[in-house]
This record gives sequence, structure tokens and C-alpha cells, in this order.
Amino acid sequence: METPRIRVLDVLGWAEGLRLVGRPVGLDRSVRWAQATDLIDPSPYLRGEELVLVTGLSLADAAACAEFVRALAPARPAAIGYAVGVVHESAPDELVRCANDTGTPVFEIPPTVPFVHFTERLARERVAHRERTANGHLLDLIRRGRARPDVLAERAPGLAGAGELAVLASSAGDAADTLDSAEDTFAGAVDERLVVVHRAGARPRPDRGTYGMSGVGAVEDLPLLIEHALSALDLAIRRGSPATAAELVSIEALAQCLPGGYLRLFRQRLHEPLARYDRAHHGCLVETLRVLIDCDGSVAACARTMYVHPNTVRKRLARVRGLTGKDPVVPLDLAALALALPDTPLSEVPVPADGAGLPVR
Repeated sequence: METPRIRVLDVLGWAEGLRLVGRPVGLDRSVRWAQATDLIDPSPYLRGEELVLVTGLSLADAAACAEFVRALAPARPAAIGYAVGVVHESAPDELVRCANDTGTPVFEIPPTVPFVHFTERLARERVAHRERTANGHLLDLIRRGRARPDVLAERAPGLAGAGELAVLASSAGDAADTLDSAEDTFAGAVDERLVVVHRAGARPRPDRGTYGMSGVGAVEDLPLLIEHALSALDLAIRRGSPATAAELVSIEALAQCLPGGYLRLFRQRLHEPLARYDRAHHGCLVETLRVLIDCDGSVAACARTMYVHPNTVRKRLARVRGLTGKDPVVPLDLAALALALPDTPLSEVPVPADGAGLPVR
């Protein structure tokens, strides 16, 4: 049976008071199950990737702690959870040191968190994972036009009769609980991304991670809404902050979606000659281009903003045309130049040797 990918780091957020002790090693280890034990050698009863939960009854001294870790290591545990307040008020230093030396993380469990909390949570995660996988298969079929959007109402009664829907796509697996728990949502895993269909106006937001949001549409618009949310998520991942589908229709979004090598070519051919000229002659060509773009291509508005004569702007734009072969007063050429302008300050733009990066005529 396919199981969800749960890390030790995820487990540390499952209850108030769980606290990592020692060095931050092994936090990316996968957690398959949890097993409580007070045996000095529990390895015969483990299959690997378990949270090994102990009260410390058999770990009375440093020697016992070292023996326990030595016997446990071949079983490849995910982590050791130590219940504080039973034998010791904190995890023994020797247990933590020996475990960390084998790459095994140790965390303390307060008296308010029973061991069964971990097995119950892991069981719920498995059930939710199966459900999200099945739901995701349906959402992917709708996205690709292989299933009718209205079949969603049969699987999500809470969305039946909804006038308008919206879609959120998230890259954060640990956000699943907050996103798919409401009755008026339908969540599924599509290409390892969580896609949540919800009523327009009731926008669920993940607590962590990046996410993309679609616009609003009717049930029959679901294929496009799903695609838009996934595309917005791709943009969000690239820039490190949430994004909406509306932001996809911008030069900035297009630039962020271009392959790095292609965008570098734009900048080598169009931006670097201007940067080199500005540094040599204080020509303000790049600054003039930025202002011209902000002024929607209006030379007069650009001149007013920069407090210069319109003929000064025209001369600078003629210089841009001579250096790049692109005419800024032509909308398509101005769009190409806009793609070439990086966010990097001019002083940090690398200036190639003479002749390098010049446009091909």
C-alpha cells in the first residue's frame, strides 16, 4: 500500500510541547510507523522507519543508554521519542549524544501527549493520503478533459449547487489538514501538488509553504481553473511567495517562467550593451527604459517623470535602438526590452569584455 511521505520534522509539529533535543540530525528521515518500547534491544520487533517511543524505565544510566542506541541503530529508526516526567525530567544526555552520533534525532514528549497520539495520527495520514490520491485522479481527469466537471458534485456534496468555484494549489504537504478538512472543499493530489476546489469567496489558505490561486468560475470552468491554479503555484514557487492567476498575465510573470538559459540570452543581447554604455557614459538608458515602461510607452509622460525634455528621451531611445536593434517606441520591441531588464541593481550587472554580448545584426 502506498504511504504518505512524512518526515521527522513534520512530526515535531503534531502536538504542543514536542521538542527536539541535541543536534538537528535526521530531520528529513521518513516516518512509517510508531512503536512504544522499554526493551534494551527492541530491534527484533522493528521493521525500520519507526518513531521509537520510550519512557526511560530501562535507561537508568549512561551505559544502558549507549547499549540501547547500539542495539537500535541497525533497525534504522526514524527518531527516538523520550517521554519526560516518567523517569527523568529530560532526555538523558548520553542517549541524545549516542543517538545523534548515529544520525538519529531525539525529541522529548511532554506528559500531555500520549504515545497513542502518534499511531492515531499516522493512521489518519494514511487514510487521508489514499483519499487525496483518489480525489487527485478525478481532478486530473477533469483538468485533461477526460471527465465531466459536474461529476465532482457526486463526490463533494458540499459543493453541489455552488454558483461559483475557485481552486487553490499548494506545494506544502503539511498544509493538507487545514485545506481539505472543510465540508465545502474537495482536495486531491495532482502531480504531487495539493489541489483544493472550494466555493468562491471561502478561500482556504495553507499555514505554511507557497500556493497559487485561480480566478473564479462556474463548474464547467473547472479544467481551466485547475490549470490556472497550478500555473500560479509554479510562479509562486519561482518567486517564493503566493501568486494568483491574474498575476500570470504580466511581463514579470512571463520572465519568471522562461527557462534560465533563454532569459540569460535576452539579457546578454539586450540589457548588457545598455548597462555597459551607462557605466561608461552615464547615459541613463536603463533608467529611461524602466520609466518608459512604467509610463505605458509614452515619451511625453516619461520626460515629465524624469524632468527632462522629450527630445532627451527620444535621443536616449535612439541610442537604445542603435545598441540593441530594438526600437522602444514599438510595443513588441519594448516588451522584449522589458523582459531583458533584471531586478539586479546596475552596479551589480556583469560587464563583459568589449564586443561580448552585442546584438547580432
